[in-house]
Amino acid sequence: MATVAGKMDAWALHLRGLLLPLLFLGITGSQLQVTTAPSSTAHVGSGALLQCRFDVGGPVALDSLRVTWYFWDKQLACYEQGRSQAHPKASLPSEKELENGNASLSLTAVTVPDEGIYRCVVWYGTQQHQGKTTLHMLAAPMISIPRQTAVADAETSLLCHVGRFYPVDVDVAWLRDGQVLKGSTCSRPQRNPDGTFNLTLTYTFTPTLSDAGSVFSCHVYHAALEQLQQEDIPLDILEADKTGTMVGAILGILIGAGAAAATAIYFWRKRKRDWAVSYNVSEVQVPERCMLGQEVTLHCSMEGTFPKDVAVTWERIHSEDRMVPDSGKDQESPEHQPLFPALPPGWRVTEERAGTRLTSSLIFTPTLQDDGAWVQCFFLHEYKLIREHRVSPVIQVWARPQVSEIQVLPEWDPRDKVPFAVQLHNFYPREVPPIQWGWDGAGSWREDPAQIDKNADGTFTATSIWRVPSRSLTWPELRVRVCVQHGPGEPPSERELSLRAAGVWGLCGV
Repeated sequence: MATVAGKMDAWALHLRGLLLPLLFLGITGSQLQVTTAPSSTAHVGSGALLQCRFDVGGPVALDSLRVTWYFWDKQLACYEQGRSQAHPKASLPSEKELENGNASLSLTAVTVPDEGIYRCVVWYGTQQHQGKTTLHMLAAPMISIPRQTAVADAETSLLCHVGRFYPVDVDVAWLRDGQVLKGSTCSRPQRNPDGTFNLTLTYTFTPTLSDAGSVFSCHVYHAALEQLQQEDIPLDILEADKTGTMVGAILGILIGAGAAAATAIYFWRKRKRDWAVSYNVSEVQVPERCMLGQEVTLHCSMEGTFPKDVAVTWERIHSEDRMVPDSGKDQESPEHQPLFPALPPGWRVTEERAGTRLTSSLIFTPTLQDDGAWVQCFFLHEYKLIREHRVSPVIQVWARPQVSEIQVLPEWDPRDKVPFAVQLHNFYPREVPPIQWGWDGAGSWREDPAQIDKNADGTFTATSIWRVPSRSLTWPELRVRVCVQHGPGEPPSERELSLRAAGVWGLCGV
């Protein structure tokens, strides 16, 4: 009997030795597969979803799963043992989605620097597999055609400013009455701080009175556009002033690649002598973001040799505005029509002359109506002939959100998770800033507010909810924290709430 028992014990030990590797093989021996899309495309400012699916050959055990996303060599997001951590712009799927094999990465408010190669790395037990995908960025060009009133028999330059586009490849052309014009010159694309590009297409010609009413069009085609984009400008012709002293015209505008100013030369006839006159006109600089309700000052200056009676005026334009005044309004002749509409209420202009430099300043307080607009600065002589003008970059209005205190919602769904909520009031634009939730050293990034509402004044309000398993809230002095990031150079808004102050201690089952 002892011999039989000994053989049985030996067999049991042998069987256990076989079963343990087989049980472990149920996790580690599965054939892990990871699938990603080769590439995806997103527009600047929008969200992006980078697809990543995995298959373990059976049900997914979350305690054996680890998912990590990398952008180039920088870690963006990670899930391991029930916890997710991610960069402010990134988030991973819920645990339910992970159990279904979905490890896709969501990105919010992507920009040009977000373009590149992303890696989805999945560990399951002792196995590891990864997939790569490339994110391509697109930014649709914006067209601006400065107001231009031409003078008969005087050389005129039509400018088409194409801005904020990406990638750099773009097709631009001037047309007249539907026919492509030859001889246009295009500046070298200039890169903006956000990675997008600007360029200017110039068509120079000498109009006659018979050209009045011709429609000039700027055509732009870009990969970010679903179809050809076009802006039209009917040409207004003024008869040359035969009694004035100004008999010359602008001979040329040099738009130098990368130059901060353009140089123009024209001739001034006075007392039967021709004087060569040159000057430089600075660019109009606009802050990257104009704070809603906070005063902004823009500058534009002319420096060099120019007539003393040169005047300066400013104009706000939107892409949908007509670039020239309505010549039929009130049946006025062109000589009596104002070349420029009045500035919006509250906008004011100052001038300062020092030696050979004339500086004009535009001071205004941005509103939501200014978002997406340009301003342009005009230098004129005798209020008829536009000698030089500069168009600013597009105005981007921004409003900092007002962050509420943290509250506990009265309804818990599911019942075993405590819903903490915070509201962001009166922010603009609609993109929600990154929101980080956590408690006493632990954290999990969230950027998916439950609801975004548009306010009557055009700003937005968002609600962010963070549900914490009640078993994780282990003592009454534990503090839940939320941090709202506002962007480079802006301090974050932080709020915190203790379980005792929230009145949930004892309700969490701990």
